[in-house]
Amino acid sequence: MESLPADNLKEGPVSGRATTGHPSGRRWLVAGVVIALMAAMAAHLFAQRDELAAFQRLSTKVLVATVFFQFLSQLLWNGAMLLPLRPFMKRLGFWELFMVRTGGFVAGYVVPVAGNLAVRMAYLKRRGLSYSEFTWATIVSNVQALFSGAVLAAVALVVLWKVAGPPPASIVGLTAGLMALGIAALMVLRFLPRLAGHPRLQKWSWLSGMSTFTTTGRTTAWSLALLLMRQGFNFLTFGLLFQSLSQRPIAFVTGGLVYAITSPVRMVVVTPGNLGINEWVVALVGNMLSVDLTTGLIVALVFRGVSIAGQALGLLIAWAWLTLWGAP
Repeated sequence: MESLPADNLKEGPVSGRATTGHPSGRRWLVAGVVIALMAAMAAHLFAQRDELAAFQRLSTKVLVATVFFQFLSQLLWNGAMLLPLRPFMKRLGFWELFMVRTGGFVAGYVVPVAGNLAVRMAYLKRRGLSYSEFTWATIVSNVQALFSGAVLAAVALVVLWKVAGPPPASIVGLTAGLMALGIAALMVLRFLPRLAGHPRLQKWSWLSGMSTFTTTGRTTAWSLALLLMRQGFNFLTFGLLFQSLSQRPIAFVTGGLVYAITSPVRMVVVTPGNLGINEWVVALVGNMLSVDLTTGLIVALVFRGVSIAGQALGLLIAWAWLTLWGAP
C-alpha cells in the first residue's frame, strides 16, 4: 500500500535538509531499476517478437470495453477514498477530489510515492485537513482496498479450482498469504487509534492525533462495497485481456486471479508509476498459472494503457463539471 512519509508529517511539509537525505542517490537507484526492468522487458519481447502478433486479437470492442471498465473503476476508487474524508471535509466535492487524485497520479510518475501523496496532502491541507486526518483517511482507504483485493483473490481461486482442478501450490500460498495480510491490516486499523494514544507516541503529533478517530460501520460497509465493485471491474478488465490474448477456456478466470493476487503491488510505488514492476510481477504470477511471460507482459502493458485512458476520461468529466458548476 502507499507508504506515508512519516518523518515529514511530524513537522509539516517536505522541506529542508532533515527530509532530503540523499535524494540524488535514490533518484539514480530508481532510474537504474526502471532502466533494467524496461530493458529486460524489451529484450524479452524482441526475442519473442513473433508472439506480439497476439496484439491483433485485441479487438476495438475489447479495448473500448476495458477503457469503460477502468473509467468505472476510477469512479469507484474515488468514492471509496472520499468516504473516510467526509467526516473531516463535509464540502469536499466528488469531482474536486478526482482532479486532485489525477494530479497526484501524474506526480507519481515523476516522484514515486512522495509525489502522489504530496499533491493530495498540499491541496487538502489548504482546504483545512490536518496531517493526522489525511494519514487516517489514507490508511483506511488502502487497508480496505487490500482486504477487498484479498477477498476477490480467494473467490477467484475457488472458481478456478472448481473449473480447472487444483491450482499450483504457489498460487494457493500467495492467495492465502494475501488474505492473511488483508485480515491483519484490518485488525491493525481497528486498534490503531488506541495505539496512537500511547504516551510514548505523543511526540509524533500526526500519529497521536489519530487517537480519537474512528470509522463508523456504515462508512466501512459502503467503502468496502465500492472497493469490491472496483476490484470487480479490474477483474473484468484483466479477464477480458487474458481471454482475448490467450484464448484458453479458463483464461478469463486465470486473468482475474492474476489481477487479484498482484493488486497489492500496485499500492507499493517504487519506480515512477511502478513502471516495469507491475508488468514483471503480473508476468511472473501469470507464469505460475501456465501463462507465457509474453502474454503476461502484454496484458500488464495494455492494462496500464486502458487505466490511463479511463483516468483521462474521468478527468475530462471532472474538468467540465467543475467549470460549469464549481467544486461543491
